[in-house]
Amino acid sequence: MAKTALLIDLIELLRARPGVTIDTLASNLGRSPRTVYRWLGELHSEIGISVNCNCGGYYLVEEPSSSSHNLTAEELVAVHAAMCSLTGGGQTPLRSQMESAWLKIKECASGRALEFSRELAGGYDIRFTVTQGSIPAHIPCAIENAISQRKQLHIVYRSQKSNKVKEYTIDPYVLVFRRHSWYMVAYSHEHNKIVMFKLLRFRDACITDVKFEMPRDFSVQDYFKYSWEAWGGGEPTLVRVKFSPEVAEMVAEARRHHTQQVQWQPDGGIIFEATVGGIHEIAIWLLGFGKEAEVIEPQRLRNFICEQAQGMAITYETSDLLMPLQTASSTAPLADSSSDSATQLAADNRFSADDGTDQPHASSPAPQPFTLPEEV
Repeated sequence: MAKTALLIDLIELLRARPGVTIDTLASNLGRSPRTVYRWLGELHSEIGISVNCNCGGYYLVEEPSSSSHNLTAEELVAVHAAMCSLTGGGQTPLRSQMESAWLKIKECASGRALEFSRELAGGYDIRFTVTQGSIPAHIPCAIENAISQRKQLHIVYRSQKSNKVKEYTIDPYVLVFRRHSWYMVAYSHEHNKIVMFKLLRFRDACITDVKFEMPRDFSVQDYFKYSWEAWGGGEPTLVRVKFSPEVAEMVAEARRHHTQQVQWQPDGGIIFEATVGGIHEIAIWLLGFGKEAEVIEPQRLRNFICEQAQGMAITYETSDLLMPLQTASSTAPLADSSSDSATQLAADNRFSADDGTDQPHASSPAPQPFTLPEEV
């Protein structure tokens, strides 16, 4: 384990177990008492954390009340990582406010804490998937002003469904961050209903002088109550899926939805249940597991997955695209088709769409009963 991570563990041990002995610290950290003595000195010299020894026990020195609100090095790393996760690249909502807040936080933090936080940051590799492209700087500002002033927006927007640039008049309700992107939930006067607009697809936005009233019964929490990841407002639908033993542990170990239930089966597989808003998003997730997942209900989701699998088979059987190494590898042994390969494929989830708000790609249209998500 890296030294920075061990130093964090040392601080946590001292906080959790006042009076802990040097031998206990050494045992928990897997280092010699001599090394722990040296690290205790570094805590004081590098980040200003003092440790007292009384009757062989070690205690963190209480911070003075004047500095009780100062952030620790660990907290600085956590706050900065959280801010970076929302801003991504380019101009996004709250970006300028976050940058301003970070400057104020740095000004209030001690020099030693900042120096140590830079060292701690090297012990973490946090990567966030963000959408490519940039949003014109005036658009987030116009949206935020329209929301706060309850004024209608006139927008120019590239529709995902038609792939055409269109104009809309909308009542902007709220900005939300879902999965990789920022969205605006708004009432569209052209659609006569609440829809989601992806900020990256805005071409222009102009605030008008027309006021609107937020519906009393609208709640962003209710709108996304059954959302699988990004899409909100869909009809609640019970989904039941049988996962094979090869991927059961991987699926069961994560809490993906607040309604989910997992039932273990005698063969080591699981029955996964969740009530989700619509079935498009969860369909994309399920396709990533290939043959290791079988939809039990609803029937229209089972039909859709079946159509996708058949369409993919046709694509690969009829495609004239050749891999560069196909000829060279044609005499090599066939790839292992064991459960390990299937498990790795599911773990990579490489069949999933790179943007949860795009419609599932298919060689044939989705069944008629499907209702498209409320995103234009």
